[in-house]
Amino acid sequence: MIEILTNFEELEEHVKNSELGYKEAVIDYYRGLGEKHGFTVRKDTSVIRYGINLGKIDLIWLEPNITFTIEFGNLDEILKHLWRILEFSPGMAVLLLSSKSGCKATDVVKLIKNSDILKEMREKFLVLDLTEREVIYSSD
Repeated sequence: MIEILTNFEELEEHVKNSELGYKEAVIDYYRGLGEKHGFTVRKDTSVIRYGINLGKIDLIWLEPNITFTIEFGNLDEILKHLWRILEFSPGMAVLLLSSKSGCKATDVVKLIKNSDILKEMREKFLVLDLTEREVIYSSD
């Protein structure tokens, strides 16, 4: 699955040819990729637990239970996403980050590797640096 998710050349081509903004084009690429593989795809899905709306996950592939979260803001913003991911408890959580943003992929990986709260999800994260076009963290 990781090979399918890390075709950076195809992603870059899609973004380049898209009329959408960068973040929207990235999500659109993964939406289309999921549909191409026959998965049911949901964009901007609310995570509701305990009768409380915890916010939205950018994209979900339902059958393989994979979430996609994109964040180019500061590190504080990824904490909100991580909470939603933990509550949703996917089979795999793909974090789409940029080394040029305030939310550095290397800092997020430190959180994943060291946080007791993330311990049970640790093996389910895939962290991609879209700027450097590389896998920063994978359990495989």
